[in-house]
Amino acid sequence: MKVCLILPMLSNVDHVIYDQPLGLLYLGAVLEQKGIKVEIIDLNFFNNWREELPKHRADAYGIYCSSTLLKTAIEISIFLKETFPNAIRIVGGPHPTSRPEDLKQYFNVVVKGEGERAIIQIIEDIESNKLKSLYHLPHIEDLDSIPYPARHLLSIKKYQRLIAGEKSTGLITARGCPYNCAFCDKNIWGQKPRFRSSENVFGEIKSVITKFNIKAFNIVDDTFTLKKARLFDMLKGFKELGIVWRCLTRVNHINLNILEKMKESGCEEIVFGIESGSQKVLNALNKGVTVEENARAIDLAKEVGILSKASFIVGSPNQDFNTLQETMTFIKNHTPDKIQLCLFTPYPGSPVWEDPEKFGINILTRDVSNYQVVGKDMRGNIVIETDKISKEEIEEIHKKLLTFFNKLGLAPY
Repeated sequence: MKVCLILPMLSNVDHVIYDQPLGLLYLGAVLEQKGIKVEIIDLNFFNNWREELPKHRADAYGIYCSSTLLKTAIEISIFLKETFPNAIRIVGGPHPTSRPEDLKQYFNVVVKGEGERAIIQIIEDIESNKLKSLYHLPHIEDLDSIPYPARHLLSIKKYQRLIAGEKSTGLITARGCPYNCAFCDKNIWGQKPRFRSSENVFGEIKSVITKFNIKAFNIVDDTFTLKKARLFDMLKGFKELGIVWRCLTRVNHINLNILEKMKESGCEEIVFGIESGSQKVLNALNKGVTVEENARAIDLAKEVGILSKASFIVGSPNQDFNTLQETMTFIKNHTPDKIQLCLFTPYPGSPVWEDPEKFGINILTRDVSNYQVVGKDMRGNIVIETDKISKEEIEEIHKKLLTFFNKLGLAPY
């Protein structure tokens, strides 16, 4: 049995691929643990996937699919059916988890939720001729039971994220987020946080250092600082291991003491979802934070010497030209080191997708192949209008913010 895992290529984005696809690397690891031959193909590195895929014959193909990648994932499946008609085609990821009905006619198997247990069950069912069309297994409670990602299956050298000038790799220490932001789809990992033990995380870091000579890590947990006692234990270990790292977290889960210890342990950058300088917009987004907490987070990060990257959203509920001015004033007074500008996009599985009227949103198209929250030069696709502003006004606000960022010397990324 051979399994080929495929990451479809992104379109309409600057062609810099920063991080290995950790989800596929985890699947590769559990398959290898069972003695199954695995290959992973990141199609972002090939000019013509139709020429490349026939070189990779397998018994089963697993394709990752977000909403943005839906159209391409379906095209790949149709092509594989024509090229390797006897192969089993499996799809998993955020979109099939939220809307499996969009994919059932194009794939033999659709996976909802986490894939590590599901992929093993699927292989066993293929071999026993008991294959089902849909798999949805419970969340994995013991994250330490999952083997470390099979990073050797994709060359780390191809990926371009640098931390403190050093080549990095991704790291997941927890799954799940207890918050309920209007724009977020949490269906794969769920709302209940699950944590790896510090010892398990340290073991992975040591393995990466030994095997790949990499000591820089991009921690992609939704809120790395969520559990304070665990965080301090983790930071102590990071300091002893001598790594550098970046993370995402929420502004209401940090303070000066935490940031100082993060800095001491090698933290170079924190990504904050600031979203807006207006409290009424933050409230409409269900962020559960205040403008003052956002300001304090950026200021404290600057005080301790950690770079801050702040994301902002255009087209949010309650946003208008007055809240735009509030946001610009906020950025002038509390300037982050880096900026990311996103378009409000109602992805399947998010609260706003399920009930747009509640948020004053009119979804102009539910064809998710048009959904692009961030595109080339931060210019994605506008697919909504609100009860406050039209599509054209959203575009105008977007342009004003880009111009504003450029004047401040903040190149959006």
